[in-house]
Amino acid sequence: RLPRTRRCSRRVAHDPAPMRIEPPPARASVWLETFTRRAAVAGVLLMLGCALLNCGDIATRRALDLNLVGMVDLTQLLVMACAFLCIPLTFLREAQIDVDFFAARFSSRTSDALRCASALACSAFMALVTFSAAQAALQAWQHGDRSSTLAIPLTWHWAPVVFGCAMSVLACGAVGLRHGLAAARSRA
Repeated sequence: RLPRTRRCSRRVAHDPAPMRIEPPPARASVWLETFTRRAAVAGVLLMLGCALLNCGDIATRRALDLNLVGMVDLTQLLVMACAFLCIPLTFLREAQIDVDFFAARFSSRTSDALRCASALACSAFMALVTFSAAQAALQAWQHGDRSSTLAIPLTWHWAPVVFGCAMSVLACGAVGLRHGLAAARSRA
C-alpha cells in the first residue's frame, strides 16, 4: 500500500500546482497506524457488545421479568474501553475537532510548524494524563479496589485508559514529527 499524501490548501504565487508533501515512509509510522486502527476496531467491537448487552437486558426485563445484574459495571467498563481505544487513532489521523482559522492564514511552512508545536504540546499533555492515570491504576491495584456490583477489579477499568493515553502520546508525537518534517521541507 502506498503512503498517503497530503495536499496543501494554499497555493504559492510562483507555483501554480499545489505542493505535495510526502510523509516519511518509516516502518514505525505504518506500524503505529495499523496498531491504532486495530485498537479502535477492538474498541468499537466492545461498544457493540455493550449495546447488545443493554438491549438484551431491556428485552429480558420486559419479556421474562429478568434483570441482568451488573449492567452498570459492564457498561462503564466497556464504554471507557471503547473511548480510550479509539482516541489514539483519532489523534494520529488528526480527526479531532480542530480550529484552524489561525494557522490557515500563514504560509504552509508556518502552518506546519504551528501544527507541529500543537501536536508536541498535546503529546506532553497526554504524557501527564498517562502518568496520572497510571498512578490511579496502581493505587487501585494496591488497595484491591473492585466495582460495586460485579466486583470487577478497578484495574480493568484503568487498563484501557492508561493504554489509550500512552498510545496517544505516541500518536501525537508522530503527528508532530510529520508536521515538523513537512515544515522543514517546505518553502517559506
